Amino acid sequence: MARRPASRSRPDIVPTTDAELSEALLKYSEEQALLDAPAERVKRRHEAAGNERYAARTDFIEPKSCDPFGYERIIGESDLSSINYLDRGRRAAAAVCRIRVPGGGGGEWYGTGFLAGPRLLVTNHHVLGNRSEAGQAVVEFGYEHDIDGVLQAATEFKLVPHEIFFTDPDLDVTFVSVAPYSDNNIPTDRYGWLALLPLTGKAIDREWVTIIQHPNGGPKQISMRSSRIVELDPKDVPKNINLEHFIHYLTDTEPGSSGSPVVNDQWQVVALHHKAVPAPKSKTDKESEPLWIANEGVRISAIYKMLERNRLEDKHARRTLERLENGLGLPPPSRIARSAREDIYEHDAEAFKATRWKKSARIGYDPRFLSVRVDLGPIYTKLQKRQKTAPLLDGSGDELRYNRFSVIVHRERKFALLTAVNIHGDKLLPSGARKDAWRRDPRMDAVYQPANNFYATSQGHDKVQFSRGHLVRRLDPCWGEDEREAKLGEEDTFHFANAAPQVQKFNDLDWGNLEDYVLDRAQTTEKRMTVFTGPIFRKDDPYYGRDRKGGPWQIPISYWKIAVLEKRRGKSGDNEIAAAAFIIGQTQYVAALYESKVFAGLRPYRLEDLRSSGIQTTIATIEQETDLDFSSLRKFDSHGSLEATRQTRWIKRLDDILI
Repeated sequence: MARRPASRSRPDIVPTTDAELSEALLKYSEEQALLDAPAERVKRRHEAAGNERYAARTDFIEPKSCDPFGYERIIGESDLSSINYLDRGRRAAAAVCRIRVPGGGGGEWYGTGFLAGPRLLVTNHHVLGNRSEAGQAVVEFGYEHDIDGVLQAATEFKLVPHEIFFTDPDLDVTFVSVAPYSDNNIPTDRYGWLALLPLTGKAIDREWVTIIQHPNGGPKQISMRSSRIVELDPKDVPKNINLEHFIHYLTDTEPGSSGSPVVNDQWQVVALHHKAVPAPKSKTDKESEPLWIANEGVRISAIYKMLERNRLEDKHARRTLERLENGLGLPPPSRIARSAREDIYEHDAEAFKATRWKKSARIGYDPRFLSVRVDLGPIYTKLQKRQKTAPLLDGSGDELRYNRFSVIVHRERKFALLTAVNIHGDKLLPSGARKDAWRRDPRMDAVYQPANNFYATSQGHDKVQFSRGHLVRRLDPCWGEDEREAKLGEEDTFHFANAAPQVQKFNDLDWGNLEDYVLDRAQTTEKRMTVFTGPIFRKDDPYYGRDRKGGPWQIPISYWKIAVLEKRRGKSGDNEIAAAAFIIGQTQYVAALYESKVFAGLRPYRLEDLRSSGIQTTIATIEQETDLDFSSLRKFDSHGSLEATRQTRWIKRLDDILI
């Protein structure tokens, strides 16, 4: 394959200096043809059938009614595109800009960047490495040729690094805020943005990608379907190349410009271009121009994980994520300070004696509470076998049994991984005035129960402060034969084992009146319901409390709930069971949203459509996100029988709930 040498006058190209990576990519480039032969296409279709990576990739493709040949293009069977492909590309390209940075001695250098959210620019760290450079730089939109070939004057915007400036040298990425208006009052929003989707799966091995760029600081150009993703074998690359962070794509043309978006066939950003890979040089050919054989880009999913790790410790990382989430159509978090009630009334109290929970019919979750038995143990057996559950001090197991509910604590994360409560709607009783006295449980080691050391503002210097959120609602176990029993249930919910750290609109546990609404749908006299609740623990959850005793802790950013309702009498005279599953918090990391085509193409839901960050989904989705086993409930799932594109839906009001 003939390869075009790069010019020495391309300062916008940063080449890798790793000879092993060059050798590996040269081998892969020689093995791959530009077009798949017929036999290869048949082979690839067979590979795609049942392959998880291909299945994940199809979640980012529009249905055949919108894009008839989307899947066939990905597996190399077709190159047909809907005519709107060009219009969408034009819209995507509008968000790409030239970055001009003054240099020493009166010179300047150039790079490429693009808007990834409202007034949020992303480029490489080696283009804008510090606030000083960003403060002097200018970004230019529309520096391109029009339909008649006339070069258009650029519209210049200043950067506002005091609002947002976040950079990471390891991933070679910088985010910086852009001024809302240009010098001649053109709004930044006119150029739109390329929303960054956080999940993996937006590109697969041998898929063609496109790069939109300002090569060498010149007018905007597009390298359309001229680079091909290559999935390298980890054995072939140097140990310092993390393939979970970087993606590689072969090219036989000019390499990409620093800071350019690398987009897939649906114009979704797959990577941030940052380096070109030259062919290995012989010992006698040290001084010749490099022959470019591939490019390296930073995976968008890796950028999200890095930002999430810094969310709670760096305000600029937090602001960056807020704008990225806004770009996806998610409502911006409210910056609400801790209330006076939280500071004054939430406090630690002396632990109850363990004899409080002596064996009784009302102590602990009751698996026989509904007409269908639902045992707690099998739900978390897989995690228990991997020693992920915190033990009781007396060695009797790992279930903290309270009045009408039970809690299982995660051994490593030190927060509850699962709660289960029985609710008898017909016997709910008022428990009196609320008393926010939180306690540790004497039956479990304090290390698994973050208390004042975690929540008190005086115990650390963190920029974000958390309040205590209930997993089992305080009113759910408030039932029994008299008010004394109801009060015992409410008091038990104020144990740190049942607490979840929350900041409003970040990982807020405000489910509203969801459980009351679901309970009202019961058509039986007793109104019985069982509710399972817990956090979604992810490897890249942000850290908090590094200077606090017992810290740091990783903070869950999403929570789930499964409500199981004794619904009505069936034809056999027995009650029927119905179940519904929900997720709240940072829902953009839930794969089911993409399976449901919530973010089809480049058009996410409008902001006004997404005032709630809560979704109703399937029990299978909860299992996938948590590694818990609710197989005994799947057949009762109210969403499980719906067609795939309706199985995960936003909940904007309570009557959207299906059960």
